[in-house]
Amino acid sequence: MFQDRMTPVISPIRAALRNRFFLWNLFGNIGPLLISIASIPYIYHNSSKEYVGFITITWAAIGYTGLFDFGLSRALFYFSSLSKRNNDFSLTDVVRKSVFVSLLVALFVNIVLLLITDDLAKMDMFRNQDQFESLRIIIFSLPVYLISNLLKSSLEGLELFKEANIFKFVAYASLFLCPALLIFSGNTSLSAVCISYGIVRLIASVYVMLKLFPLISQSHKEVSRSVRVAIGAILGFGGWATVSSTISPLMVYGDRFTIAYFSGASSIAVYALLQEMIGKTILLSSSYVTAIQPKLAYLPAEQSCYVYKIEKRNIVYFSILAYIGCAIASPFAISLWLQVSIQEVIFLAILMSVGFMFNSMAQAPLAYLLARGHPRRVAYSHITEAVIYFPLLIVAVIYYGIPGAATVGVFRQILDYGLLSWQAQRQID
Repeated sequence: MFQDRMTPVISPIRAALRNRFFLWNLFGNIGPLLISIASIPYIYHNSSKEYVGFITITWAAIGYTGLFDFGLSRALFYFSSLSKRNNDFSLTDVVRKSVFVSLLVALFVNIVLLLITDDLAKMDMFRNQDQFESLRIIIFSLPVYLISNLLKSSLEGLELFKEANIFKFVAYASLFLCPALLIFSGNTSLSAVCISYGIVRLIASVYVMLKLFPLISQSHKEVSRSVRVAIGAILGFGGWATVSSTISPLMVYGDRFTIAYFSGASSIAVYALLQEMIGKTILLSSSYVTAIQPKLAYLPAEQSCYVYKIEKRNIVYFSILAYIGCAIASPFAISLWLQVSIQEVIFLAILMSVGFMFNSMAQAPLAYLLARGHPRRVAYSHITEAVIYFPLLIVAVIYYGIPGAATVGVFRQILDYGLLSWQAQRQID
């Protein structure tokens, strides 16, 4: 009897520990989080609140560079996964075309930036020239961020998770190590931080290229009559994924930019760091889901459906356990970590834990829909969320401030899980 009751606890843990791909994803995702736990308090206590607030905006901006790949990262993940079942098409050709499109997009974005530089510099969001220059450096580094994301996605689709996660560890750990090391050396320039981000990402990208290109080139040579994938097919998948990759980061980081616009960057320091810490816990479920997503793509439909149902149940159990613990422990941990009173964080910490629990569970239907080639259904779900979420967010921030933004965020995350689960079930039926 006791063993039966413990099955929901033991089953997802056992499944995770047996999956070596998950363990590599855990290294790539959780490793940088451990670096952040050591680095962020140092940054927080050795700089101004405005500096910390704007650093969190640069993190959001780097994450938001995915907007400009027009869904090509997800398309490459999909086609790379399919290549494990079907070698009739040239993966080399898919990668080449995707990189070319990304370079054109980056060139266009930088030309537009040069034309509107003066207008951007006058925005209230930028309190000094250093803040403006830091974001401009990120945009000029866009080709590096885009291409590295594309190549990483190809590695993941081919189930080369070791190589992909070495890249991720280096690239994402640098987000926290670079400002900490610069502050330690006496440099508090945001521009210097963003330059260091670009350099580290470039070095990591070279590593990815060296690992990926020999593999796909050899695969291309072994296929006597490789079929080239039309650019329309790549952009067709990526086009719908673009809707999600545009709206999703806006919904994830929109509260920070909204609060910063109405109240200034300094007002979001504690809120953003609290959100970063609790939100990073979702890396546990996303690490697991990413490890099984290629399998969901290359397995026959009936087997893929069976795997999805089992793994979704595991992820739901795992998410509930993880975020009950997070809701209990995070108010005390954040209070000690940032040396603020527990009253300042307890409401937000519990509220965010509930929201991210649903966000964590939503990873399963999201992965299934993308793996089976249905980014349009994901896009429909995110469009519905955005139409409801953004008006509520603005009103909540104006009238209720940070607590209002957090409450509306939880509502969005619950809605996200419901819509994606419904779309996945429609596909199965």
